[in-house]
This record gives sequence, C-alpha cells and structure tokens, in this order.
Amino acid sequence: MSDTEQITFEAVVQAEGNFYFVAIPFAPREVWGAQPRYYVTGTINGNQVRGTLGALGTDYFLRLAKGWLRERGIEPGAKVTVELSREVRNAK
Repeated sequence: MSDTEQITFEAVVQAEGNFYFVAIPFAPREVWGAQPRYYVTGTINGNQVRGTLGALGTDYFLRLAKGWLRERGIEPGAKVTVELSREVRNAK
C-alpha cells in the first residue's frame, strides 16, 4: 500500500470527559508503514482536519478540539464520515 493512501471510514465521535476523538479502525503501521508519529490530513463530514494520531496500546485515535466540533455542528455521539491520509512532512 502507498504510504499516503487515503482511508475512508465511518466513526462515532466519542467523548471521555473533555477529551473528544474518533477511533481509528485500522492499524496505521499496516497501511502507511512504521512511523514514530502519524501526522494525518483529511476531512470529517467534508470539513478539513489535520492532526497527529494518538495511541493507547495498539488502538489509535484522532483527537478533536471541542471548538472545532462546535463550529462544525458536530456533537459527541454523531456518526461521521472520515477520510484520512498520512501527511508527508519534509525533514529539516
């Protein structure tokens, strides 16, 4: 697979306290290769999003800011369409 392959999936916006996120239903290492960090870019319900995937054990997630969600009318519990690809960053 390409190291910048775009992945599309359905997810539910989850909240744990003041922490908002969507779970990543695939193993980034298997799709984009081994990386120390996975910087991603894409859309959620057609809204541009960028970030770094977080990990908890072998599970990955994309954290979402409360303000970002509010500005786009997305609430915890909402089912969303997520399109993500690995953002390639140039080494300096």
